[in-house]
Amino acid sequence: MVVMYFLCCVSCQNRFPEHFCIISPDRPSPCGITYEEALTREEFFIKVNPGKKIGLDEYEGLNEFVKRFGCERLKMHSVREFPHPTSPLQQIIAFYLPGKGIGLVDRNFKGKTPAGLTFTEMEILSAGRQINGFTGMSFSYLKKKEFLCGEGGIKSVFWMSPKIEKFLENY
Repeated sequence: MVVMYFLCCVSCQNRFPEHFCIISPDRPSPCGITYEEALTREEFFIKVNPGKKIGLDEYEGLNEFVKRFGCERLKMHSVREFPHPTSPLQQIIAFYLPGKGIGLVDRNFKGKTPAGLTFTEMEILSAGRQINGFTGMSFSYLKKKEFLCGEGGIKSVFWMSPKIEKFLENY
């Protein structure tokens, strides 16, 4: 599939005025909308020319675009630096713990994560913003070969909530 543009969703801006999500063929929105699904209702999204690829998961044109939302840069598949913003509707939050790696927690997990925070606490801390060390994602993103490729992929995950473990076992 030749991709001429990514799609930007701003539907959550009624609650989080500067929030945006970028949907690409290899990164569904945190709420689970895939690129293919978004193309069927393209009129609801802003078309974004990603421009020249720089590095593993970053694009010149996309970096220019995200500046309108107060972000300096955006790395599509990273958690530690310039991650995709979390969303008020994400299915999963990925978090980074120095010396350990990446943790994944789903919305239905009610306990504390190894970061000492619950999903809800992480969501309150980061929803609608780009916060280094946190990124929102969907279950469908877990299936992509590009999943967190900026961090080393699934090998960099040291902990996940039981629902995510079960999902990946069945995949």
